[in-house]
Amino acid sequence: MNSTKSAAILCALAAGSALLTACGPKQPTPILDQPPTPVRPGAAIPFTPVKQPLDPTPFEKAPCQILDKEQVAAVVADPPSDVQPFVSNDPTLFRCNWTSPRGPLVTILEPLVKPQNLTELAASRSSAEHGLEPWSEVSLDGYPVVIYHEFSGPNDCNVAVGISDAKMLQFSYRGETSPSHYWDKDRCGGVLKTAEFVLTNLRHH
Repeated sequence: MNSTKSAAILCALAAGSALLTACGPKQPTPILDQPPTPVRPGAAIPFTPVKQPLDPTPFEKAPCQILDKEQVAAVVADPPSDVQPFVSNDPTLFRCNWTSPRGPLVTILEPLVKPQNLTELAASRSSAEHGLEPWSEVSLDGYPVVIYHEFSGPNDCNVAVGISDAKMLQFSYRGETSPSHYWDKDRCGGVLKTAEFVLTNLRHH
C-alpha cells in the first residue's frame, strides 16, 4: 500500500471518528455560570447559647423547598433536571433527600428525638457505631457547626448546625459511585455549602 493511499485511509478514519463524536450524546449544559464559591468556616464557638436562633418552621412545612433550583445545581447536580427530591415519612424527623444519577445523595434533616442538638450529638459520640470520627468543630455565619463522619470513607460527610440551643439541622453527602459535579474532591465542602444555603434561606424566609 503506497503512502498516498495510507494517508487517504487515515483521513477517512479520522473523519468517521469525528462524525461519531459529533453524533454522540451531548453533555448536559450547566445552569450555573461558574462553580459555587467554597465556604470558609470560622473558628469553633460554644454550642450554647445560640445568639440568633433560627425558626425551622419553613423547613418543617416543606423540607424539599428549602433549596432553590440554582442551589440544587450547586450542591447536587448541574443541571438539576434529573434531580429527584423526596420527603421522608419517618415520624422521628423532618427530612428531604435529593438524588440524581449524576450526583451524590444529599440529605437535610431535623431530628425530633435525641440527639436533637449539638450538645446531645457530642454526648452520643462514644456510643455511635463509628464514633462520628473524625470530628471537628467550626462555625458558619455565627452558628456552631460540627463536621463529622457517620460512615467511614472519603465519599461521605456530615455537618450539624446548631440553629438554637435546643435544635440542630443535619446535612450529609452519600455516594461512592455518584460523583458530585462541583464537590467530588471535597465532599465536606459540598455539605458546608448546603448548610450555608439553608441558613441564608431560613434567615430570609
